[in-house]
Amino acid sequence: MIKKRIQKENTIDFQYENFLIAKAVSDSIRTSLGPHGMDKVIISENEILITNDGATILENAQFDHPSAKMLVDISKSQDQEVGDGTTTIVVLCGSLLSSCLNLMKKGLSRIKIAESFRFSLRKTQEILLKIAFPVDLKQKQILYNAAFSSLESKIISTHSYVFAPIAVNAIFKITNIEFASDINLKNVKILKKLGGIIEQTELLDGLGIDYPVVKSFGGPLKIRNAKIALIQFCLSPPNTDTDSIVVIESYSSMDRILREEKEYLTGICRKIKSSGCNVLLVQKSILREAISPLCLQILSQMKIMIIQDIEREEMSFICDSLGCIPIVDIESFSSEKFGEADVVEEKSFHNEKITNFCGIKKQFNKTATILIRGSNNLLLEEAVRSFRDALCVIRSIIRRRYLIGGGGSAEIEVACVLKNYAKGITGVNSYCITAFANSLEIIPYTLAENAGLEPIDIISQLKKHHYNGEKAAGINIRKGIIVNMVKENIISPLLVITSAMNMAVEFVIQILKIDAIIESV
Repeated sequence: MIKKRIQKENTIDFQYENFLIAKAVSDSIRTSLGPHGMDKVIISENEILITNDGATILENAQFDHPSAKMLVDISKSQDQEVGDGTTTIVVLCGSLLSSCLNLMKKGLSRIKIAESFRFSLRKTQEILLKIAFPVDLKQKQILYNAAFSSLESKIISTHSYVFAPIAVNAIFKITNIEFASDINLKNVKILKKLGGIIEQTELLDGLGIDYPVVKSFGGPLKIRNAKIALIQFCLSPPNTDTDSIVVIESYSSMDRILREEKEYLTGICRKIKSSGCNVLLVQKSILREAISPLCLQILSQMKIMIIQDIEREEMSFICDSLGCIPIVDIESFSSEKFGEADVVEEKSFHNEKITNFCGIKKQFNKTATILIRGSNNLLLEEAVRSFRDALCVIRSIIRRRYLIGGGGSAEIEVACVLKNYAKGITGVNSYCITAFANSLEIIPYTLAENAGLEPIDIISQLKKHHYNGEKAAGINIRKGIIVNMVKENIISPLLVITSAMNMAVEFVIQILKIDAIIESV
């Protein structure tokens, strides 16, 4: 009997440990929420990372406890699903776990708490759908406002006015926004270039690739009316399939080999020239050199632009963008497989260069290339992450064409409605639903706290506004006042908050149902 009591106490202690560790991780991230959230410095052996993105922080931090690792996974899932709200979901998880602890201390069953939270989640989804408003995707300004709002909480928030319109224009460039049901963000390529300032970030005309033009033998740096070929074979002397040794016994034999080698390569170059090709992209080879110096010299003299060592992973994007078909051998080299562009030229950015294809005639898939500039690598990496989040916000709107007010307005409205509902019922469910509603208040509370406002006073004012029917009332962090978020154009996709709620509740229920950890052999 004593042994059973000890086992039960150990199980309870273990459950509390799970809750407390996950909550400790959540509390460490909570200070990064909102426009005035603090940044975290993550130090590893190779680099230093500065960010306030929840998913990035958790991904690069080191955790040993299973509960902490589960929280990292839930943040990654939110990032992969909608691309935004990664800090919000971690903060929500911590608040819901805290409410569970309080309910368990009162003697409530874990199973009953889980059932009530599931019911509360369904009610939350209904409430959110009622307060959301549909969006007309033809209106660029609405998408711009949503992207701008998402960027306001990033390190580069002062450059939101630069990134937001570029993100919207990039999405419009790669898809017919009116009929789209989803967006493949792989069709948006982001190039990073050190040097310059964030304001010099731009949406390139056509395609940009992070490869310079070969200039060794005075080849052209700019081509008009370009006929572009992309080859996957090597422009170098052929090799045997197996390792072998060739013994040359005389100078005449050596001269003959060199002469035949030159004739072979010259014949290939002439065939390329006769096809009308004037821009040649060469895939990188891991077995031998992709293009020999002799071929480089001959093609440069023929005024053919050469871009070499294209990575295999980028071939598909380049082919889709230029409308060209990869050529696997010289025998199949023909103009039907070429892409066409008005101008191909190399652009320089301090010591770094890119090649830009403008006026592309046809594309297999619509693509866009963004060039992001920055004064240092830390800022550049954070700018890329922030821009990706802005693209994901627009994609979320296209997937589910509803928007909702930001600044904690949605969370406080759901909390008020759920509390009113809980007053009309009795029993354990009433306690659990009220606790769930109280947990949601952590979002506006944290926003106010991180902005240096009085959180308790702000929450009280928000409740007053919402009980008076002002469903879009939220905190304008920049001004430090409570206003209508929709009128202030501080908005967020409905999909982001519903996804965060779903995943947070599922995570908490999963933690509730764990009573032991068993190590495998």
